[in-house]
Amino acid sequence: RPKTFTELVGQDHVVTALTNALIQGRVHHAWLFTGTRGVGKTTLARIIAKALNCSALNNADPCGKCDSCLLIDEGRFVDVIELDAASNTQVDNMRDLLETATYRPTVGEFKIFIIDEVHMLSLSACNALLKILEEPPKNVVFILATTDIKKIPNTIVSRCHKLSFSSLNKKELAMAISNIVWLENGNITNMALSHIINCSEGSFRD
Repeated sequence: RPKTFTELVGQDHVVTALTNALIQGRVHHAWLFTGTRGVGKTTLARIIAKALNCSALNNADPCGKCDSCLLIDEGRFVDVIELDAASNTQVDNMRDLLETATYRPTVGEFKIFIIDEVHMLSLSACNALLKILEEPPKNVVFILATTDIKKIPNTIVSRCHKLSFSSLNKKELAMAISNIVWLENGNITNMALSHIINCSEGSFRD
């Protein structure tokens, strides 16, 4: 996965909006990332988590070397909490999560909650989430990701800063795959590259 904004493939409009917000110190308490699968929503959420807690930011890019960056990359940073709503739909899961949101960050400057597939939450869980979005604690940032924004209540959408992710175009996919092959000291034919790109249908993960 890309670990900085500059390494991210595509989504230039999203990266510009986020880096400007970080540089200007105007980070919204809740972001909503919407777009098809495999286009960088969760990856970008983790980069933001690093940028908000990095002790040696390079412009808006996390350094990747400080304790916070290293621990977030390893999934061991206590102030970055990830929840897959597809497997944690019930209100009890959300209540447990929100209880921890009321406490100050333990080691970092910000506590980050990344909720993937947020549209899968039950109505009760959505209401619990809405309650904290209405009165967000200081130094807490929610990053919600979804592949189906139509299933999210408007009350939640209206309290988030929404960013729409595009499917990646063939040129972006070709450059990214070629770069990975080069980094791995491998080889790939143009026919194989073209076949992979066509099968992916704009999803880098696919």
